Amino acid sequence: MTFSVHRFDPPSFRPHRWRRGGHLQTLLAPRSSLRADDWKRLQQQIHSRKHRLPVSGGDTLVLHDDEPKTWQTNPRGSVLLLHGICGCHAADYMIRFSQRLLQIGIRTFRLDMRGCGESIELCRGITHAGRSEDVLASLQLIGQLTEDTSAPIGAIGTSLGGNQLLRAAGRVGAGLDDPPANWDRIGPLLAIAPPVDLQACSDHMESWTLRFYNRYFITQLLDRAKTTLQMREELGNLLDGPTPKTLRQFDRRITAPMAGFPDERAYYASSSANVVTQHISVPTMIVAAKDDPLVPVRSFTEIEARLPRPVRVLTMPTGGHHGFSQHDGTAWTDDLVAKLFNEAWP
Repeated sequence: MTFSVHRFDPPSFRPHRWRRGGHLQTLLAPRSSLRADDWKRLQQQIHSRKHRLPVSGGDTLVLHDDEPKTWQTNPRGSVLLLHGICGCHAADYMIRFSQRLLQIGIRTFRLDMRGCGESIELCRGITHAGRSEDVLASLQLIGQLTEDTSAPIGAIGTSLGGNQLLRAAGRVGAGLDDPPANWDRIGPLLAIAPPVDLQACSDHMESWTLRFYNRYFITQLLDRAKTTLQMREELGNLLDGPTPKTLRQFDRRITAPMAGFPDERAYYASSSANVVTQHISVPTMIVAAKDDPLVPVRSFTEIEARLPRPVRVLTMPTGGHHGFSQHDGTAWTDDLVAKLFNEAWP
């Protein structure tokens, strides 16, 4: 029987007593429950590899493949993990999700997107919200690496990675992109706090009350862009002039020209997942928080009425932007990930 996200009962969420409201939930997001020594011990119990994945434009991505010791006798399933705008394979939530899935016998693949993590020296391009072709290429490779054709393949995308994931599934469903050869093995998909309407998010981020977030993201993104621009002399003047003050200014000056868009509005219109989510045909859960300070909750209420049956929007009353800090300091999304895939693949 096909797994239904609508019949799935999410774990209960009891918010942290002192981390109330979207800003505190976002800024004081949970960290890994594993100490460095514990993570090293867990890694000793799994078989880890790195795979290089050539993609368009001559770029190469790196997939970090962690295989539980039970895989050879019981290939339960594999999950692709996609990070957010400033993340990489080593982001705290990527490690936490991988840890929880490995503990229940699920193989994980943590992707370094273009210009991120260990892919940074292998790419002339940058990641952005519309890089759904990289998601499909990663799923294709995972299908080739996991030889048991009965073993399912899921995916989790956080923030920007969530938009990429939804866009990939929607474009396949709409017939705009060819599906990977293993598409019949795909699902469920989980998108956490995805910016599905980039224009709405950009408009929202123009608020002076969000200047701290703008400053943080721009600092991180400029550091990353400088490394990539060193390989592209034809774009070297993009960093000339005053530092961008908002994400919209950064997208106008850096993201759009580096990714081949005429301006930021064209980038937003082309890359937002909300224009194709109605075509998603695999079990998919979208998780949002009403008090997310970065992604307006109306982005999800506006698409919910036209979503197909395989897709469910789970809107939590609090949680911030992928914070979801519980009363004991752990992350509710860690419990959600473990329970979702444990029930989807009994």
